[in-house]
Amino acid sequence: MKEILKEVISRLDSTKILYSRIQHKRGWLEFLDDGDLVFHPADLHRILREVVDTKGNRPKGRKLLHRHRKTGFTIKADGSPYRPEEALERFVIVSNRVGFYNQLPIGGRKESVDIVTSDHGQITFVELKPWRSSNSPLYALVECLKNLIEYRIIFEREINGNRDGQGVTLCVLAPDEYYRTYGLLDRTMQVIPENTSFLQKALDDISVEFQAGLSFMSLHLEEEAFLKRCNQIFKREGLTGQSRVSVKPEDAIPALMKKRWLCIAKSKSIWL
Repeated sequence: MKEILKEVISRLDSTKILYSRIQHKRGWLEFLDDGDLVFHPADLHRILREVVDTKGNRPKGRKLLHRHRKTGFTIKADGSPYRPEEALERFVIVSNRVGFYNQLPIGGRKESVDIVTSDHGQITFVELKPWRSSNSPLYALVECLKNLIEYRIIFEREINGNRDGQGVTLCVLAPDEYYRTYGLLDRTMQVIPENTSFLQKALDDISVEFQAGLSFMSLHLEEEAFLKRCNQIFKREGLTGQSRVSVKPEDAIPALMKKRWLCIAKSKSIWL
């Protein structure tokens, strides 16, 4: 995934005043100030297709689109998750028992959609970010769009016999703290309207170009409380060193249920 995104971003003009609006936090914060994406959504769409739909990058693999409900994650000797994002994803899956899947193979080379939800025929690809991440919201959105293009190419080219793909909406999901770091929530974890206004416009424009609904959603879960829950599993299993553990149904966290997610911003298009 990173190599494809690296190539896409290198071909896309997204830099203003020395900082990429996609790759750099400063560039993202400047976008919140002036609303200039620098690039046009049509250029992003074209470049994504040009990069993804090549012999080397085209989706492949026997397990494409196979739905999983993976619950295992690596926990360190101190009882904390080795990769917080991986552990958080597993807890989201266990906390939503119906219509939630994770690690959906989408492009080969171990490329997967973090979380997929299916509700009354509506499929949503979720890109999950942890409390702290160097990936800006715009970078996360481009990751979502890359997954969407790969999904569409699978059906357009009937890879592995796949035909008649469904419509997909896209969602970036992260804890409140992530959005506070990137200027979309204030210190009381309330949405900052003046900062989300330009994001709203960008989401609308990108949504129209890609014909897919887009949203940013947050989880009201403090990292300290989450780490405590992971440590409880570590102690329950009687572990003394780094190990693989599984999240069980009794470990579900109510704050991670979909009905508790808070909308930061979403496109107003008919595709949502």
